[in-house]
Amino acid sequence: MAFKHLLVPLFGLEPDRAALDAALALSKFAGGHIVGLHAIADPLKTTPLMVDVGVAIAEVVAAAERHAEARAAQAKATFDAWAKETGVTLATQAGSVSGPSAEYRAEKGQESELLARFGRLTDVIVMARPKSEQALDLIAVAVEDALFSAGRPVLLVPAEMGAANIEAMIKGAAIISWNGSIEAIRSISAALPLLAGRPRVRVINVKEGHAGTQSAADLTHYLAWQGVAASVGEAAEHTGTIAERLLIAAREANAGLLVMGAYTHSRLKHLVLGGVTSHMIDAANLPVFMTH
Repeated sequence: MAFKHLLVPLFGLEPDRAALDAALALSKFAGGHIVGLHAIADPLKTTPLMVDVGVAIAEVVAAAERHAEARAAQAKATFDAWAKETGVTLATQAGSVSGPSAEYRAEKGQESELLARFGRLTDVIVMARPKSEQALDLIAVAVEDALFSAGRPVLLVPAEMGAANIEAMIKGAAIISWNGSIEAIRSISAALPLLAGRPRVRVINVKEGHAGTQSAADLTHYLAWQGVAASVGEAAEHTGTIAERLLIAAREANAGLLVMGAYTHSRLKHLVLGGVTSHMIDAANLPVFMTH
């Protein structure tokens, strides 16, 4: 399946541009359509009541409204500048244009609810990792909403994606994290349009003890039938977590893309102990394609 419909949540943050650039690169596989979606939050629903500490609720709501308006203005400005610079065709109806197209939508509601609503009817959701810790928390929640509530693949890209990074994401070497989980299988299947035709695809065998796990060799045999020539390797023999070792393997392979299953353990275990997915959201320095 090619990427015919792509959703880019726009948060009114600087990295929004990187997400749009990555989505445009993906859309060129099959003339896909990109929807830039900004959630307009209701300050009355998002502002905590603080009257007990002497803060007038009207002032708090007014400040929240100003913040929401600033984010909305920034999201629209980023989209407009991107569309003008790239020359992407603006369209709202399927079949009205040939080649990649895009549209901007600003919808009232909670970001989590809108991600679930719009995300379920798209091929892939593209987001960028921000630099600030506060914004990173926002994106982490959005990624989880996209994976669990929308149930669609997520492509998470670094905040800084130059032309060379985009090229490597599309045509360069790729790493697949393989632990035999259902989530890993779903991610690989969804990423097949991105994996076919690459010069090097490396399957990194991550041993996590999933029941009924097929071998990495079985996976490469399957991939060969999909037009993907892949080899098998083990997670780099370095100290550190699985996520750290995967990122080391990606760096050593000069990979432009990492494909992995997301939240392959229970959400509670991830909340208490952390996990590969959380680490990638926090620290990945290359595009990560993942599905739950």
